[in-house]
Amino acid sequence: MDSIGRERERSLKFVQIVFAVLALLSLTAALAVSTRGVDMGLPENSTSPIALAFLLVGAVDTILLYAWEHIFQRIEY
Repeated sequence: MDSIGRERERSLKFVQIVFAVLALLSLTAALAVSTRGVDMGLPENSTSPIALAFLLVGAVDTILLYAWEHIFQRIEY
């Protein structure tokens, strides 16, 4: 039974890392597009919506990270 508990903890840690990395990558992409979007070949009027989309994806990833932790806390080992 202890093996199942360790596996669940490992799974939770993996999911936390994945969501955190995705959120950081999204925020980095938002910053890159907002500051260097025109240099990347994007039309000037498209950089703001694209950066906002990446920012929203990062925010949703963060919310999902907290929701996943909340769900995992309710599961008894």
